[in-house]
Amino acid sequence: MSFLSRTGRVGVDIVNIEYTHYVDFVNIKSHIGVMTEPARAYHHGDLRVALLDEAAAMIAEGGAASLTMRALGQRLGVSRTAPYRHFEDKTALLVAVAASGFKRLSDRLENIEAGAPRSSVERVRRMGEEYVRFALENPAHYRLMYGKEAMARENLPELRQAGNVLFEQLVTVFEAYQASGGIKRQDSRAQAYVAWSAVHGLASLLIDGQITAAVDVDRLIRQTTQTVLDGMRTRRR
Repeated sequence: MSFLSRTGRVGVDIVNIEYTHYVDFVNIKSHIGVMTEPARAYHHGDLRVALLDEAAAMIAEGGAASLTMRALGQRLGVSRTAPYRHFEDKTALLVAVAASGFKRLSDRLENIEAGAPRSSVERVRRMGEEYVRFALENPAHYRLMYGKEAMARENLPELRQAGNVLFEQLVTVFEAYQASGGIKRQDSRAQAYVAWSAVHGLASLLIDGQITAAVDVDRLIRQTTQTVLDGMRTRRR
């Protein structure tokens, strides 16, 4: 009787021990599964594009100060170290976002050039309008390129080159327009600065919410570019 009782107790103990170990094992497996859930998979090039796009979105939401490499990785569902495989630090990321903006704007202006005669006033006007629309559609990029959060390009060769290419593109347009007799033969670079100042000012006022009245934005853009060009045209006698 005593022997049977002991065996019974031992049997119960063994069952309890085995059951407890099984539960612990299941819990450990579940815990490990959560901790080691794989990060979202990106192809190497795709992740860089995703980082740039998401960084631009964060800047648009809260400015450049709101952007951190860690938060960027979390929003994309990748590891903390993943962004650093493409960008050394936050500054390198901001430079890349701005450079991406310069490339996008340059491509859009080139498309305008391709679709209009080289010396036509329509070409110049449409380029000015496209510049403002780009700023409205890409406020984060624009602020890093030319706005209040723009980085000093003197010490950033990549951005300096990108900005220079865009400006020279505009100068070339005014040189061609002068050659056709459409505008006054003056310093083409000065003319480009005047035109740039007008469209930049309008773009900045719009994206910063300084023009809050109920206005027809497209009409305002057209009127701005037309006014600049009217002031440069040669007068027919």
